[in-house]
Amino acid sequence: MRDSQMRSLVTVPLCAVLLLGSLSACSSADAQPETQSSEEAAPSSHTVTTAYGEVEIPSDPQRVVAVSYNTPWQLEAVDITPVAMQDYSAFADSFTVEQQELIAGMENTVGGFFELNVEAVMAAKPDLIVGDVLEIDEKTFQELSKIAPTAIFEGESRGDWRTIGAGIAEAVGRTEVFEQSRSSYDAELARIKSTYAQVLKQPWAAIASGDVEGGFSTLYPGGEVGALFFDDLGANLAASIPEEAEGDRGWMYISPELTTSVLDGAEIIVAAASADGELPEDLAGTVKSKLFTDLPAAKEGNVYQVYSSVTDYATASDWLSTVEQDVLQPASAK
Repeated sequence: MRDSQMRSLVTVPLCAVLLLGSLSACSSADAQPETQSSEEAAPSSHTVTTAYGEVEIPSDPQRVVAVSYNTPWQLEAVDITPVAMQDYSAFADSFTVEQQELIAGMENTVGGFFELNVEAVMAAKPDLIVGDVLEIDEKTFQELSKIAPTAIFEGESRGDWRTIGAGIAEAVGRTEVFEQSRSSYDAELARIKSTYAQVLKQPWAAIASGDVEGGFSTLYPGGEVGALFFDDLGANLAASIPEEAEGDRGWMYISPELTTSVLDGAEIIVAAASADGELPEDLAGTVKSKLFTDLPAAKEGNVYQVYSSVTDYATASDWLSTVEQDVLQPASAK
């Protein structure tokens, strides 16, 4: 929440004109402008509703520590650089160039994924700690709250970066930046959906790595990546894709022998690529298999590799631009 800007209130002096032509002295109340200092009006803290209740946090935090995997990018998206975050060295190759730059410049780390080092958090001397419930349970929240105000957020699902991002933006006083990014993304999304409506009406499938050689996962709207294609973009999920079962967490493993029956009805297939735009080794092997290359979408050249890791509206906008350039434009030209 941004501090409100206070205006000085100035009273214009009212001077009486005497009949003899001389001016009377103005009263001291009229002569002195009434001012109100912005420092006096600015609140030093505000209350934010988090997954673990209401938390009183600084209105302008200077040392923010990120304790969950996606939190640094969600902070960066609203112009906040954390003073400490996780050690991502084991996953560095999976990040974009921009994300790697943030990682490289970070001297303070607080442990790895699901391996939070509370002592390291304390050593970073935070005035605010932020994260999400995927990694921070209530017991850990209580420990962190002894160090500094701690704001932990929860979305409707693991991939609900919108809700979590909105909470983090409010916590660090950057709601306005968040809303601007959201408006920009929504406007661009509306343009793309209108421009490529005919392509989006075609049957689509989204796939990722599987659990066995030659297999794959089919992605659903209930998952982080599937939601981008089938909810945000509004692509038409192919009828040949098996119905999402409860508890599938947004994807379903498909064995190689089911490749034809599952993907034969898809006219456009998007495959989950790494940050460098290339497919992971196992999925690359799958799309080169005879069963896959015999699919109608493969024969028509309608299999596209797309990096779809989105954590905030900034990376969502990057994803949208990539999909337009690498999928929608080529598909609409056929």
